[in-house]
Amino acid sequence: MQFINQKKHRKKNQKIEAMETNNQFKIVVLEDNDFYNQLLTRQLENYTSEIAQDKGYSFDISSYTNATDFLKNFKPDTDIAFVDYYLGESKNGLEVLKIIKQKCPKCKVVVISRENNIKTSFETLNEGAYTFIYKDQGALIESCVLVEEVIKDRLNPLV
Repeated sequence: MQFINQKKHRKKNQKIEAMETNNQFKIVVLEDNDFYNQLLTRQLENYTSEIAQDKGYSFDISSYTNATDFLKNFKPDTDIAFVDYYLGESKNGLEVLKIIKQKCPKCKVVVISRENNIKTSFETLNEGAYTFIYKDQGALIESCVLVEEVIKDRLNPLV
């Protein structure tokens, strides 16, 4: 009888752990401009802290200012990555997108750019970007809306 109870207890703990992991989200930011990196990261932290309080989710947000550090620390269980297209170093956002998709096919990659260029936008979407955001006055709000969409997609994949 005790063995059966232990087995039930183990299954219950496994379900709780699965629920807890399902409510954990990893977000990464790759933006070479320090000011915009901090601005976007803080916006995401503020927005997700409200969701965390209301819904009981947890968020792990990391930010990087160069592609080398970003790719070295990128985790295959990342849910959403915000990647600047023009990085000012040897790699651009399109190259980083391709590497992310190899390491984590389920990661939603949002490419952001200061230039509203149709060709760049099309290229990134064609390579598997979730969406493309032009850095204008609405970009920070749009980033938060996208985080919420990713949460909904992951928690309700069929809806």
